[in-house]
Amino acid sequence: MADPITTAMLVATVAGSAVTAAGTIAGGDAAEQSAKYEAAQLDIKAKEDQAQAQQDAKQLREQKERAQSALTARSAASGFSATDPTSLALLDELERYGTLQEQLAQYGGKSRRAGTEAQATGVRMTGKAQKRGSRYSAAGTILSGIGSGLSKYNPGTFGGSGGSSYRYG
Repeated sequence: MADPITTAMLVATVAGSAVTAAGTIAGGDAAEQSAKYEAAQLDIKAKEDQAQAQQDAKQLREQKERAQSALTARSAASGFSATDPTSLALLDELERYGTLQEQLAQYGGKSRRAGTEAQATGVRMTGKAQKRGSRYSAAGTILSGIGSGLSKYNPGTFGGSGGSSYRYG
């Protein structure tokens, strides 16, 4: 029968390992929650980036329309007709350039959104991995504590430093 003090020390060793494991699990849970929060903030930023790009495109469209209107007014004041080839060519060039800028603004917003959403996904994956890792680490801590306690407080069991039944000679 085991000595009560040895048994108590074994229980304390295992209990200490369990407490350490619980702390490791709590740390993994906290890391996952933190990652979820950060990812949610990145999702919001992604939507804001795209909304800003839409606003930028709207402003560029308005600038294009004002430039076309000003060109038409100057052409008319100079005696050109609305169907004059030079006026039409300039208006066409303004249209193409302005439309390209609008499209670039929209593309930039979509691209920034996609990048930020990918970053949010990576943060979520990191949080899940940290949580999973904490579970494995906790299990390892418990098993290590049990093994350490048994070999320290119950020598001769499980290959401890106690006597061996095998003798040389």
